[in-house]
Amino acid sequence: MEPAHVMIRLPEAGLLWLEGEVDEGPCDDVSAEKWIRKPSGPIELFVYPDGPSGSGRYWTVTVGIAQKQASKPDQGVCLSTSTAGWPILRLFKDAPLTWLDDLDADGKSEVIIWASFFLSDAERQWESGLVAWVYQVDPTGTLALDWSLSRRMAGDLAAAYRYSPSGADRVLLKTWGTERQAAAQALEAFASKRCTTAAEGAR
Repeated sequence: MEPAHVMIRLPEAGLLWLEGEVDEGPCDDVSAEKWIRKPSGPIELFVYPDGPSGSGRYWTVTVGIAQKQASKPDQGVCLSTSTAGWPILRLFKDAPLTWLDDLDADGKSEVIIWASFFLSDAERQWESGLVAWVYQVDPTGTLALDWSLSRRMAGDLAAAYRYSPSGADRVLLKTWGTERQAAAQALEAFASKRCTTAAEGAR
C-alpha cells in the first residue's frame, strides 16, 4: 500500500484539482450545507466527499480551509480516491466513513483520506483492502501525512478485518474470508512497522 500524496499544498486562493490528479471538471461547485467542517486551531477545515460511484467505489474529495466562521473554504484542492476495499470490511466503527476527526485529541482535527490497495498482483477491484491516510493541516494550507496516526488507523482496520461477525453478517462476509485475512495481514505489517512504504522510506 502506498499513499498517493505525502504532502498536499493548497493553492493560495480558490479550489483547484491537485497537481497530478485527473481534472474531472469543476470542483468548487459545492453548496455550503454539503461541507463537513471541523475546527483545527485557528482555522476551519472543510471536506466534501462526493461518492462512491462505480464498481471501484470512486470518490472525488474536496479539501479546504478558511478562517473561523466561514461558510465555505477559500482555498482547497480536489482529488480522487477509491474505497473498493469497503465491501469486504463493512463492520467498522467509522461507518459511514469519517473524513475529518481529531484522532490524537489535541483539539485540532485531521483530514482522513480513505484509499484502497490491491491484495494480489491480479489488481482486481473486489480483491482490495481499505487503508486510511491521515493528514495534519497547518494554517498556511499544507497537509502533511501523519505516519503515526495512519499506522494507528491501520491497526484499527486490521482488527476489523480480523473480526468474525455472527448471524446474518457472518453469512454476508464469510465469502471474503481469505481476502479479509490478507487485508488484515497487510495492515498489521504496516501498523507494526514490519514494512514501510516506498514514500516513507524516501523521507
